[in-house]
Amino acid sequence: MSGAFNSIQKEVSQDHSLRKPLLSQIKKLRSGRAVVSFFISFYSRAPLSQEDADMIEEVLCNTDTAKGVSLILDAPGGDGLAAERIIQICRRYSKGDFETIVPARAKSAATMVCLGSDRILMSPVSELGPIDPQIPIKIGESWQWVAAHHVINTFDKLLSDAVGLKAGHIEPYLQQLAQFNATQIEMFRSATRLSENIAISSLAKGMLKGTPKKEIENRIKCFTDPEVTLSHGRALNIEHLADAGLAIEEIDLRSDLWRAIRDLYVRSKFVVDRGESGRKLVDTLETSYRAA
Repeated sequence: MSGAFNSIQKEVSQDHSLRKPLLSQIKKLRSGRAVVSFFISFYSRAPLSQEDADMIEEVLCNTDTAKGVSLILDAPGGDGLAAERIIQICRRYSKGDFETIVPARAKSAATMVCLGSDRILMSPVSELGPIDPQIPIKIGESWQWVAAHHVINTFDKLLSDAVGLKAGHIEPYLQQLAQFNATQIEMFRSATRLSENIAISSLAKGMLKGTPKKEIENRIKCFTDPEVTLSHGRALNIEHLADAGLAIEEIDLRSDLWRAIRDLYVRSKFVVDRGESGRKLVDTLETSYRAA
């Protein structure tokens, strides 16, 4: 009875021991690369951060990465600078063989991490997403996330119309412009340029090495230009990414690899979505970390 009870307790809590066989199977199917699984709940208010980069380096520091690194990543947005640091860490520890695996959704800053890898493994139902910065804006009585691009464009159009006004009253334009902070607008411009710069420089060092930066900029409009994607939550599947020329390896939905990844996804998502011991989960064969 005690054996059955212990087994039930492990299933209920989704103990690390239940995910280890899946990590081991994925490692075998990916030619012995070190496998790191990193999940953040999409219901969390704790986005991708510098602390996550510390956790990933901690596990890689204590893992044999001689055959490269496979980072299984399922996470919403967060700090672009943290994404850049995670790329640097994974590339250094992998010695030039760093791949990302997307079980379901790697969005925003998590997409940036994927763009910094040497190849991205996706199934036909996996999603990347736009990387344009989002900012909280109070609209009426509630706060909403709005694309920095839209705020900048609204400000620029109001200013242009006010300066070019030939007839009529300028007061309505001045009243609307008074709602903007010029310093914040410049900060939003910088954030937009930073996001694009991180993506372009990461691709230039990785899967698009040797490609002129201007060409990379044009190829990744689906990630950087809100006029193309129309929504920050837009799902960018394999078929949407064909023109970008990225190194994407499609995972067959009936393959042993996808079954192992999907099983790991369900178990890991259960852990982070419950949130009883943390909304973030980093796993390797050797260890497991949870963070709030």
